[in-house]
Amino acid sequence: EREMKKFLSVLLMVAGLMSCGDDDKPFIPELNKLTSVTCTKNENAFFNANITYDQDKQINRIILNTEGNQFTDNYIIVDKTISVSGVKMIDGSPTNPFVHTVYTLSGNMIAAKEEKSENKYMSNAVYTAVENRYTYSSNWLKSVSQIIQWPNEDGSGYQVRELGEVDRYSWENGNAVHYAYLPQKEITYEYNSQLHPENFPFRVVNSFQPVGFDVISPLNLLYGKMNQNLPTRAYWYNVSDATDICAEYTFRYTLTGDYITGMTIEEKINPVNGATAENNTYEYEFIYNFVVEQK
Repeated sequence: EREMKKFLSVLLMVAGLMSCGDDDKPFIPELNKLTSVTCTKNENAFFNANITYDQDKQINRIILNTEGNQFTDNYIIVDKTISVSGVKMIDGSPTNPFVHTVYTLSGNMIAAKEEKSENKYMSNAVYTAVENRYTYSSNWLKSVSQIIQWPNEDGSGYQVRELGEVDRYSWENGNAVHYAYLPQKEITYEYNSQLHPENFPFRVVNSFQPVGFDVISPLNLLYGKMNQNLPTRAYWYNVSDATDICAEYTFRYTLTGDYITGMTIEEKINPVNGATAENNTYEYEFIYNFVVEQK
């Protein structure tokens, strides 16, 4: 009987420890979402963006201003489709609003993207000019295949070209280390141990000048896993002559608490293949004013 009591006491202690362990798990609140980005180039305005969200934490609207032009995009999410309708203010004059981009989701990742255009040879007609299909491996974005089409000048229909795989991403140690535009060009990214905050939407995208809004758009969070670390350097080159660096980028960050509130990108364009040598400095400020309600 004494042994049985001792055994029961041990069981109760173990159960108590397990219960305490479950109750005492640290609560880590979700970080606020990015709502504003301001960027200067050589101390002059380059672009600024304001992002709003709906009650479901989905993107509702992005207003992007770039060198005198304003782009207002509204995001309509129905089931597994995101339709983006926008008005562009070009030199003070609005363009006709229409749904210019449609994203198709698989789970919480973008599986396809259709870019729409207005047919100038046929009144009141909008067509899919570019269709991208995204391939993932264990939620890492690996490649993009593309179909393009354009209208016949006589209004009789469209011509279609299947380009196959055009973009390829390579990952190592949780980071995108190469982006290649097949088969001509490739950009390489280098990283250190500085961790990538989960709400900072910097992503290696299909660009060889990674300084625009597209590299830090919140839409980047919908292309699968993000980098584990923050990049420190990037450089691109033509695959036929990889030793000749066309341009180089270095990255520095300002961290305030858990948030990246500033980023500096130094751009060095080399005089390769007729390009003019340039040195530019891009300064970014980030504001996170959308407070995620904790459930």
